[in-house]
Amino acid sequence: MHQADRPNIVLITSDQQRYDSIRSHGSAFMNTPNMDRLGQEGVSFRRAYCPCTVCTPSRVSMMTGQQLSRHGSYNIGTFTSDYNPFLSTYLRENGYRTHHIGKAHWHPFWVDSPENRKVPEDGQPLRDFAGFETAEPAIGHSTFGVTGFYEHWVRQKGFDPATLKVDRLFAEDANDTGNWNLPAELHNGHWIAERAIDFLERQDGSRPFFLNLGFQDPHHPHVLPSDFHNRVDPASIPLPEFDLERETNPAEHIPLLLDGKLVESRFNGNFVIAGNVKAPWRPYFQDEAKTRATRAYYYSMVQLLDDQLGRIMVAVDELGLRDNTLFIFTTDHGEMLGDHSIGQKGPMIYEGVSHIPFLMRYPNGFAPCEVEDCVSLIDILPTVLDFARIEDRTKRDGLSLKDRLQGNVPALDRKGVRIEFKEEPDRIRFKCWVTPEWKLAVYLGEPFGELYDLVHDPGEMHNLFDVPEYQAVKARLLIELLNDLERSEPVHMRPCRA
Repeated sequence: MHQADRPNIVLITSDQQRYDSIRSHGSAFMNTPNMDRLGQEGVSFRRAYCPCTVCTPSRVSMMTGQQLSRHGSYNIGTFTSDYNPFLSTYLRENGYRTHHIGKAHWHPFWVDSPENRKVPEDGQPLRDFAGFETAEPAIGHSTFGVTGFYEHWVRQKGFDPATLKVDRLFAEDANDTGNWNLPAELHNGHWIAERAIDFLERQDGSRPFFLNLGFQDPHHPHVLPSDFHNRVDPASIPLPEFDLERETNPAEHIPLLLDGKLVESRFNGNFVIAGNVKAPWRPYFQDEAKTRATRAYYYSMVQLLDDQLGRIMVAVDELGLRDNTLFIFTTDHGEMLGDHSIGQKGPMIYEGVSHIPFLMRYPNGFAPCEVEDCVSLIDILPTVLDFARIEDRTKRDGLSLKDRLQGNVPALDRKGVRIEFKEEPDRIRFKCWVTPEWKLAVYLGEPFGELYDLVHDPGEMHNLFDVPEYQAVKARLLIELLNDLERSEPVHMRPCRA
C-alpha cells in the first residue's frame, strides 16, 4: 500500500483529565485554545467514557481495544503479558515507524519492568518496547515523575533533580497542592513536546509513523512551576456541586471514601485501594480555600498541557503533515476533584471520573462533525486500524468510529459503553453500563448497585437502583450489559459439525 493511502498517527494521552477541563466543553474559566481548536477542526466526542477508572487497565484497553476482563491487566501494579494485540505491534508489523515518549503505565512502577529500564548513557531510545520500535519512557507524576528519559534530559539541561522542592500551600493536603521550583521550560510537558517535535522533524516520508505521547498531568500532585503564569483564577472556578444531605441511597463504599476509611474496610485488597488514598475527603472539600486552590492548580495544569499540545500541533502544520495525520487527544480517566465531596479516582462510576475528553482530527479522513453517541477508549484501536486499512486478526471489544465520522451511518451499532473495575478478584469490583440517558452499575458479589437518570439527574444525586418504579429500566439495562458482555466472548473457528 502506498504511503499516501495511510495516515500518520499521533496519539496523545493525558493523565486523569476531566471532561470539563476544556473551555469548549462549557468551562468559560478555562483557556485551552489548542484543545478547542483540535475539536473544532475534527470532532470532540461529547459522550466519551473510560473503560476503567484507574490507570493501567484503561491504558491497556486503549492499546488493545479490549476490556480489562479480556486483556487481564485488571489493576495498577499488574503486568501486561502479551503485546501481540497492541496497536503498536499491529502498526509496526504493517510498516509504520513507531515511537513512544513519556508515561505508558502498561506495567508496574515499583518493581523491575520495561518502563523502568535503565536509560543508556548516551540517551538513545530503548528498542523493542511494548511493541514499539523505540521508546523514551518515564514513570510517575510531577514531583515524583522526574524519572527515566525525562530525568536524563533534565540533567542534560544542567539541572539537578535533587534540588527540586515544592512550596506547599497547606500543611495537610492529599493533593499536595503547591508551587515547584522546576522552571516551566524543564517541565515534563515541555520535554515531551521537544522530543515529539524532534521525532516529527526526522521523518522523511518513506514510512508512515505512529507517535504515542504520554503526559503526566494533570494527575496529582497538583503542582505548577513557580514561573508558570498562565493560571486559572481560583475565584473564577465554580465550587463542586454536592449536597451530601440531599443525596439518596449512595453505594455502600461511598461513605467510607468520604471518611477516609475505605482502605480499612472489607472492600480493600492486598494494597491501598487503587486510585485513592487514606484521606478523609469530606472535611477536605468543606474547606472552601483548599477546594478552590487545589481545583485552580489542577485546571492550571491542563492549561500548561494545552500550551505544549499547541507546540506539537504547530510542528505538525509547519512540516506539512496536518492533512494526512490522524491526530488524537484523550486521557485515561477523569478526576472527582470534589464532586460528591470526593477526590482523585478509584471504584466509582460518577461522571467526574468516568466522562473524559476525546478529540480527533484527520482532514483527509473526515470533515469536522459532532458525535453524541457514547464512545470509549476501546474504540481507538479499531478506528485507527480502519483508517490505516489494516486487517485485524484479533477479536476486539471496541468498534471502529470511521463510518460514523464519515457520515456513512447515523449512529453506532451499540446502545452504550461498558466501564469495569476490579480491585482484586475477591474485592470490590463492578461492571457499569452507560447510555445517553442512564448509568447502571452492578457490584459483583454485593447486594447493592447504582442506577442514575443522566437526563433528569446529571449530578447523579439520586441512586434509583432499589426504587420499585425503576426496576423495569434496570432490567432492560442489565440485558443490554449482558448482550455487550456476550459480544466480547472469544470464539474459535468451527469448520465442521464435529
